[in-house]
Amino acid sequence: MDAGTRSANTRWISAQRLFLAGAIGLALWLGATFLWHVTYRQGISLAVILFLDQDFPALLGGLLLLTLAAPFAEGLGWRLPIPRARVMVPLVLLLGLIAWAGHYWLFQDYSISRDEEVARFAAAYMREGFLARPIPLEWEGYRRAIMPEFFSPFGAADYWTAAYLPVNSAIQALFWQVGDPNLAGPVLLMAGLFALWRVALHLFPGRPDAVWVTMLLALSSAQLWVTAMTPYAMTGHFALNMVWLALVLRGGLVGHLSAAVVALAAAGLHQWHFPPIFIAPFILWMLLGRRWKVAIFHVLVLVAIVIVWAKLWPAFLTHVLGQPTDVRPSAGVADKVGSLFERLGDRWQPLVNLSRFAAWNNILMVPLATLGVLAMRARRAVRGQEIALPLALGCFAGCALALAQGYGWGYRYAHGFIGPFCLLAGLGWARFRPGAMRPVFIGFFITLFTSAYLVWRTHAFVAPYAASHRMIDASKADVVLVDPRGGLYVTDLVRGRNGVPGRPMVMNLGMLTLDQVDNLCKNYVVELFDRAEFRPLGVPLARWNLGRMDSLRAHMKEEGCDRPVQPPLPETEEDAFNAAGDVL
Repeated sequence: MDAGTRSANTRWISAQRLFLAGAIGLALWLGATFLWHVTYRQGISLAVILFLDQDFPALLGGLLLLTLAAPFAEGLGWRLPIPRARVMVPLVLLLGLIAWAGHYWLFQDYSISRDEEVARFAAAYMREGFLARPIPLEWEGYRRAIMPEFFSPFGAADYWTAAYLPVNSAIQALFWQVGDPNLAGPVLLMAGLFALWRVALHLFPGRPDAVWVTMLLALSSAQLWVTAMTPYAMTGHFALNMVWLALVLRGGLVGHLSAAVVALAAAGLHQWHFPPIFIAPFILWMLLGRRWKVAIFHVLVLVAIVIVWAKLWPAFLTHVLGQPTDVRPSAGVADKVGSLFERLGDRWQPLVNLSRFAAWNNILMVPLATLGVLAMRARRAVRGQEIALPLALGCFAGCALALAQGYGWGYRYAHGFIGPFCLLAGLGWARFRPGAMRPVFIGFFITLFTSAYLVWRTHAFVAPYAASHRMIDASKADVVLVDPRGGLYVTDLVRGRNGVPGRPMVMNLGMLTLDQVDNLCKNYVVELFDRAEFRPLGVPLARWNLGRMDSLRAHMKEEGCDRPVQPPLPETEEDAFNAAGDVL
């Protein structure tokens, strides 16, 4: 569709109405979320904890500012240059640099979740040229206490292998060889933004303002640039989805063949079912447009995705590493589909998850994307002439599958659809708005304000875990046993250094037997890390009691094997004064 073509009877929508409609919709959604999850305490989870600490105050502030700004929203605003490469490239490079620096400042060079740690763990052994990390003989009996979850079942008696597919970790390993694995996310972010810009230029050839709307919404998405600071695979999904779409719109033999390669790579990032959810609506769009050959080709690509990643890859791991042990394999098609429906029944939480999505993206993204859906003409849509149709169907699918995600900055399961949301917003702008950009600028600055709050709260949430990890990592003991009781997600501190288990070997105490604890205490220097250490660092409290661990701790005390992890000694006089605070 040429979004530059305006009909004579186009009905413009005022910025004031847009702001007020967005504010009312957001207020209703936010109120329903608070009532369901807080007032009536349904579905209490980590997402709800983060919602109350981060998203709810940010959305309240954004809602208030959006309402106050509504009477002043109409107007020209600043004149922006034509969105050519010389303008857009520096902006995208700047955002990539911010994302790279943010890993060290905001996340303090620490990956808080087990998902991220497992991705980095796999990158470490890939960097060394392995498909898995051989378990040292002395630690085989302790392998599950050292790698408590998210491990592959293939050859699990002899190897530690990440449960996820390998492409995301392989990209990190490649950048690790270059110098820093934490460059992977920022580079993928930049690639996705460049591709989004190319798609916007294709869709809005006569409307540079619509191109700017699309890009400003993406550039101000805190979910995009904060997630790019982490090893999460979701930045790769955003990037490769946009590259795939740019190649498909380019068309031709080269474009579609290249898109097929990108789709296969995207399916191998960490879980193969994400790209088909994005691609399937575009195949429907092709079929409606009677582009039979292209549609059949991409259907075959989806079949290839299932064959390669759901069939051949597990068979390859079985051949190289050995039969599945410890847990059942879960990479098959039936397992994946069954797991999805099981999680939809048990962990479907659209209110809180989509509230997080709204908080971490531009406050005007959803209202403008709604205009993009309304801009569709039904007759053109059923003829495959409206690209808004596959964009909208993909966004709906990404949001409807609102499964509990655990950690995540925004709603990461919808991460691959941020680009389509921004493109829908550009389509809505091109259809219902003149070129006056003031409302977009206002929304941009409101989003920057709420994003600053989210960044502050994220730093505060991560800091205790990063400090705990540094304290464990600095231990001179052979083994550090983590007793996670009393702390929120303390078990995620069971990890190695830069993805490599080593000295100290960190284990989850709750996954050890009495005999194993005796053996460790007899043959190794052992230290404990428990609530006495992590609570002063600020780790949130959690109710978690396990009577068997009380017996283990009592036995360790009798054997004199309960020495706590000590903070590292200050290396300089200045460090000593800083550690002493106001005492000296």
